[in-house]
Amino acid sequence: MLKLKQGLLAPRDERMLQYILDLQRRDRRGPGDFEIRPGVPAPPEGGSRQPRSPEAMSRSASLIRRKRAEALNAGVATRFDVAGPPPGPRKPQADLVQTLTRPAAEAFDRLLNGKPLLAMDLIHLESIVLPALRPAYDILNGTYDTLPKAWEPFNRQRAAIEPLIRGVGRLQLTGHPSQTLVGTGLVCGPNVILTNAHVAQVFVQGIGSGQTLSFLPGVTCAMEMYAEVGSPNSLKLDLSRPIAASAYWDLALLRVEALPPGVAPVALSGSEPADLADGYATIIGYPSYSPFESFVDQATIFRSVFDRKRLQPGMLKGMADVPSCGRYVKALAHDCSTLGGNSGSALVSADLAKVVGIHFCGITHVANYAIPAWMLAEDPVFQNEAINFT
Repeated sequence: MLKLKQGLLAPRDERMLQYILDLQRRDRRGPGDFEIRPGVPAPPEGGSRQPRSPEAMSRSASLIRRKRAEALNAGVATRFDVAGPPPGPRKPQADLVQTLTRPAAEAFDRLLNGKPLLAMDLIHLESIVLPALRPAYDILNGTYDTLPKAWEPFNRQRAAIEPLIRGVGRLQLTGHPSQTLVGTGLVCGPNVILTNAHVAQVFVQGIGSGQTLSFLPGVTCAMEMYAEVGSPNSLKLDLSRPIAASAYWDLALLRVEALPPGVAPVALSGSEPADLADGYATIIGYPSYSPFESFVDQATIFRSVFDRKRLQPGMLKGMADVPSCGRYVKALAHDCSTLGGNSGSALVSADLAKVVGIHFCGITHVANYAIPAWMLAEDPVFQNEAINFT
């Protein structure tokens, strides 16, 4: 039973703790599987720490609100400052060797053994343990550094995954009154870009109306194929028009007239993966800052750098019925860390080195969901195009 040493768990905290327990059951990784680094120790249990006065608690609450506001402002500033290449050298990635502070490891141990948690444990579990279990890694020059042992399947499949990375890009607008960066897209055919319909609706008119689709007047869309952390590289595909939107799935197709050298349609899995419930998978896309998600998670997992191409590994969780477009659909669940800009991202099976899903929604600290790639071959919208099902 999840419980605090003093006080009651808030529903959000209880959900977060249950999520960490679920990850641990799937990964079978506990505190002993991480390197331990020093940290500020928790106060001794039942020790000499005096109860805080109402004035002190009020000051702490004000500090927390101020820190939240600072994080939000920093995130929003980053969000609107990423249209061009980032200045200066690449910002170093967090150490690829996964570590926990000693207080975080102790909090993790208490959680796994059903012991009462200290209030500070919640902070350690959310800001250190959770990002260690489900990290995000920078993509640079179309590849990624050697990942920790826990993600060894991605190291073995690097050569097969790199072409998929090159086929994923960031959708960005010119001429829109309020939006610049709107989500992720992927090249799925010789002249076809695939993204979520709810992403396309930002700049395409006519979706869901039965009318001919067209870009909003004065708005153009391009797909940036790099937008990597610390890299000035740029390669833009100009999109000429919308093709169609699925009547069932949260998906839309956009036309690109030609693909440059080095960019090819990604392989969409034409069959259901065998490891549907426990296979290694990763999101490839462009996570963007969200004021509706935990600022602790975002600042730690993504290092307060948003809208850049990331490898976001996790595991598949089987199929689930999920509400979408006014109905329930069969979706492929996964536990990769995602944010809003990941809409339209490729969900890649490490074993198959193919796109097995297109990410479209999620519930914080519960699961994320992708549209199963192998089910798209039956959709008339996809039958009319030369989609790369393999």
